[in-house]
Amino acid sequence: MWLVIPMPVSADAYISPGDMALRHDIQVLADSGYISGPIMTWPLAWGAVVEGLESADLSNAPNYVIDSAARVLARSRWHTRSNEWQFRAEASVSENPIRIRSFANTPREEVQATVGASLTNDWIAVDLRASVVESPLDGDEVRADGSMIGVMLGNWSVSANTLDKHWGPGWDGSLILSGNARPMPSLTIDRVYTDAFESRWLSWLGPWDLTVTFGQLEKERTVPDAQFFGMRFGFRPIPSLELGVSRSALWCGEDRPCGLDTFADLFLGNDNVGDSGISTGNEPGNQLGGFDFRWSTALFNRPVAIYGQFIGEDEAGGFPSRFLGQGGVEVVSYWADRWSVRAFGEIAATTCQFHESSELFNCAYNHGIYQTGYRYKGSVIGHGVDNDARVASLGLILVDSDNMQWRGILRYGELNRGGAPDPNNTLTATPADLSSIDIAHSRALKYGVIEVGVGYQQFDQTVDDSSSSDGRIYLNWRSSY
Repeated sequence: MWLVIPMPVSADAYISPGDMALRHDIQVLADSGYISGPIMTWPLAWGAVVEGLESADLSNAPNYVIDSAARVLARSRWHTRSNEWQFRAEASVSENPIRIRSFANTPREEVQATVGASLTNDWIAVDLRASVVESPLDGDEVRADGSMIGVMLGNWSVSANTLDKHWGPGWDGSLILSGNARPMPSLTIDRVYTDAFESRWLSWLGPWDLTVTFGQLEKERTVPDAQFFGMRFGFRPIPSLELGVSRSALWCGEDRPCGLDTFADLFLGNDNVGDSGISTGNEPGNQLGGFDFRWSTALFNRPVAIYGQFIGEDEAGGFPSRFLGQGGVEVVSYWADRWSVRAFGEIAATTCQFHESSELFNCAYNHGIYQTGYRYKGSVIGHGVDNDARVASLGLILVDSDNMQWRGILRYGELNRGGAPDPNNTLTATPADLSSIDIAHSRALKYGVIEVGVGYQQFDQTVDDSSSSDGRIYLNWRSSY
């Protein structure tokens, strides 16, 4: 069949990370060849996602691909209505909110209410949100998380925003930038449509994307008002392979150098004490950088993929070193002619030199000058398991033609394996074994979308053999998908 659904597509309307089922559908379409651009840098531009779907020939596509296309296009119609104000509301209550956040957008606080309004057209996108929370851990009872004001400049979007971001292929986190911490106020420059270079020298890269972001960290740090810099380049040289190169840095802040020359040293990698002209007094900042990949194929007529991410906490010879690692495998299926299913297994290792016998503890996400570390508002900016962890995850996503969803994730591993107490670790100051399970279900009703989640988590401290466990539950309502 031909799937032709006329719609206005405002290219600068973005899909924020957080919806596991929507990400599953987008990945299905990318693996099937109906989305050509890179999709591992979130937020994603709606225009780049649906551009190839508007007149897609699905006559030979399997049912699960047709279902995914229909769901994505229906969501796009709702979110990209041009020159029309849209209003939304959301409310949640939670007991023991999840502190290790995956790609899923689960409640951060015990009670939260949000209202918002958005407007998009061909050259501007406005999405304003205000949230009120009860007894927040970071003290911010009123928040503007999820807001943005963006303008189009050719094929580039420039926005001031407080959007969650997720860089990389992982479903249970990202080593360099994830939605684990609250989103910081940022200025972001992003390529919208991901067409390939026309130059014969660069066309081999295939469709590509570039994102640059500058963020402002909080005042309550060892270096108050430090700043965040991030840059990511993603490309698909062949349809089955997506690659990404990322780097980020903490820099500037109170009593630290902040000029253009400092940023130039940071950008060029001249930022280690002992490098040309670099001392403790003028060290530009703390950088992370590395690469990731995702390769898809078919095995026994089932779509499968393997992926990995490798992020260096230091630099040697102009290249990242002291790597953290993450890897996983995915498989997609179709069950009972109704449910589109994705299962994944993933391992994250957040100790520097994780692949060597000489692992370096208290290295990842920590720094001698920026002693609060790679964290914001009490949560790590990278992977939610924080530093010196080794955690395995098993996850399952099911979504049907009516957008009814089930999700589950099981985790088991070791946290803060370094031995010596580390007060910066946001989960446990001393080594602990983790085991947890979380299950969530959502469905659309007449007056919005209801989601309920339940979970259980156990920490076994290895220092004194003590143990603690907690059940958790949340209920979330939102006015629309």
